Amino acid sequence: MDREADVSGILSQTVDVIGGAGRAVLIYVLVLGIFSGIGGLFGLVSMEDNLFSARWIGGGIDTQTAGLFQGLFALGNMVLFVIASYFLLVQMLHALGRSMSAGARFWSFVGMSILAGIGVGIGFMLLFIPGIIVMVRWSAANGYLLSGEHSITDSLGASWEATKGHGWSIFGAGLLLWIGLTVLNSVILGVVMGTGIATGRGGLFSPMFALGVTLSSFVESFGNAVNFAFSMAVFHLVAPADTSVADVFE
Repeated sequence: MDREADVSGILSQTVDVIGGAGRAVLIYVLVLGIFSGIGGLFGLVSMEDNLFSARWIGGGIDTQTAGLFQGLFALGNMVLFVIASYFLLVQMLHALGRSMSAGARFWSFVGMSILAGIGVGIGFMLLFIPGIIVMVRWSAANGYLLSGEHSITDSLGASWEATKGHGWSIFGAGLLLWIGLTVLNSVILGVVMGTGIATGRGGLFSPMFALGVTLSSFVESFGNAVNFAFSMAVFHLVAPADTSVADVFE
């Protein structure tokens, strides 16, 4: 069924992407959640922190050793997140019936993620609204990068051009998704904290705390998967399957 790049079309396409890549989404959520749970089990993460940050909380280990474990866990978390995110996006691209460009695009994906993050960050520093505009206009960049033989900057530029005229629809759909994920996150974390599964502090070998961290990470990882599906849905709707990057700039 052909869809328009309006709010309902983007949301419907996002759901279809998640469904089409359901197995990959499940693996993504489980892998990241379990890894964070292992960190919680051995006191390497705190419920007070970002789920992908790490710090040693428990006693019994000297400061120097704790710092080493903290650094290794944080690095492992970051590497795992980037690799898992790349492969999830590839599976979502295939779920859309799109072919991937010849050759791996992993390092290009890493580079574009860093560049886009810097650009959005600068935008948010400039009175917030520019950051939202950049996020909206670059929302299709992952699809362009993975599906074509072109550079990082070309992918960002193609996304900027292709999303022209669809900004409010992309923003509206993204806002609704953000509200939904925020409510889901609040409910689940409220249950986790309210039942005493996690108290915000963990020590060496804390099974219940690890369970709380794992559940929290499941929620965050699912939110990330939804955001990736959203970006691929936008790409699919604004970039016809037979459109190349060169065509976008004509």
